[in-house]
Parts: sequence; structure tokens; C-alpha cells
Amino acid sequence: MKELWLDRPDALSRIEQSRAPEAFKTAARELSTDGFTVLRGVVDPALCAKVIADYYRYAEQHADYVAQNLDQMGREKRLVNFHLWSKAELDLVSNRKIMKLLDYLFDEKTCVYTTLTFKYGTQQPLHRDTPHFATWPESRFFGVWTALEDVSPEAGPLMYVKGGQRFEMEHHRDIMRRVQQNRPDLNPQEQLTLALDLYNGQVIQDSPSAGEVVTAPIKCGDVAIWHPQLPHGGSPAIDQMRSRWSVVAHCAPEAVQLYMMDTYFHHDGPEPPPKRYGFLRKVNGRRVADSGATGYM
Repeated sequence: MKELWLDRPDALSRIEQSRAPEAFKTAARELSTDGFTVLRGVVDPALCAKVIADYYRYAEQHADYVAQNLDQMGREKRLVNFHLWSKAELDLVSNRKIMKLLDYLFDEKTCVYTTLTFKYGTQQPLHRDTPHFATWPESRFFGVWTALEDVSPEAGPLMYVKGGQRFEMEHHRDIMRRVQQNRPDLNPQEQLTLALDLYNGQVIQDSPSAGEVVTAPIKCGDVAIWHPQLPHGGSPAIDQMRSRWSVVAHCAPEAVQLYMMDTYFHHDGPEPPPKRYGFLRKVNGRRVADSGATGYM
């Protein structure tokens, strides 16, 4: 299995020698150095509007289910795998230009694993995606975030630690072993939860020392891509009820499986764990993983 070539010492020279389109080379440079890149206006705003319209149609057809999945302020939670319900979202996350760019970044053919659709910003603290989208070898994953509307500063824009993909911290399996040793009174699920809390705590506390924490001004149809090790999150929203319509697709090479946090903290060794999912079909020439039903989370 291949490592992510963007992390190699010769990544920038490889980019310069590449015959890839200049836009692809720019994205690769920014991901290699900053861990984050934004592609401006690559998605048709009309398609973005169709995704939002589909969401409202879904909410109308599943009104009782939606009512059961509101936060303390009465806002809908994030919707998982809406691309399996909405053809518009499926077309959006299988955008040919983005997929070709990801092929270049992975040096392998890319597929769509899962999606999250947001009506509101997460205000999520700085975190790394890797515990929830673990790969063997590491970093064979990208988060691909599309703005369905212009993101207002009041809605809690994306934030990230510039260059933070190189931030070093205690190894996750060492954290798990420490928890098992120090807290034998906890059951396995409680130990796993504690290990994740300790991992996330290190990212929140220490990653800002690795680089500047910045927010990304993103408009409708822009697509942000981040390195799998990049600490990122949602900045605080000034207006809690201001929408921040967006879709994030979790993408990986076809030959690579993505695993959840139990595997991330427990599986050891260089060989990947057994495969955990297959594929449903191809859309725009891309395989779409059988990764679960549409539902709130």
C-alpha cells in the first residue's frame, strides 16, 4: 500500500516536475505545506441549490424523524449519507474535476466513502479526522467540503491550524495502552471513549503551537480539501441560527478501506484489518461505498 506522497521530503519537487494541470499543482503545494486548499467556484451554484431543495424535501417526507433529531436550540443535526437519497448530492460529491484532482493527490483512483450534510455550522473544537477515518497505511483519506451557500463570518466558518498536519503527538495506540493500564476498572467501550477524549484533548491543547489558527472564507460552489492529519474545526458562531449549508465527502482510493475509532486504537501492525464494506454502484465512473443508510448523527 502506498503512503501519501504529499508527505514525502521530495513532494514539492515532484509537484514542480509533474505534468498535471497548474490548478492541481497549486492544490498539491498547499496541501503539502499548509494541509488545506480551496478550489474556487468548481461546483455549479444551481447544483448546490438542488441539494438544499432535496434536503427540504427529505425533511418534509421524514418530519417525525427530523423532529427527533434536533439539538438543544431546535436545529437539525448533521445528516449522514444524504448522497444515497439525493441524486443532486451524489452528483456533487462525484464531481469529475474534484475526483481527478484526488486521483492525482492519491496517485490512485478515488471513490466516495461517506458524506455529512450540514444545515448549521458545527462549532466543533480543533480535531483530527484520523480516529474516525483510519487507513493502513495512514493518511489515505481526504475530507472534501463543499459550500452550498456563501459562508457568513457569523455562521462559524471552517478553521484550521496552518501546517498542523505535521503536528506530532503521543501515538494513539500508546494512549490506548496507557488507558488500559491506568483504568482497568473501565469496560472496553469506556476505555475507548477515554482514549479518544485524551487524544482529542492533546490536539485541542497543543496543535495551535504548530501553526497559525486561521479561518477560511468560502463561498457557494467553493470546495475545501484538507489533509487527513490537519487539526480543523468549526469556529464559534456569532449567530447560532445562521445557516452554514455544506456537504463534506470522505474520499479514499478504491483499494483502501476506512475504519472507525475502535480499529484505530486497537489494530496494530502494518497490515490492514479485514475489509469492512463493499460498494453499491458507480456514479460518474466512481465507486460509491456501501457505508450505511441515510440518517442523522
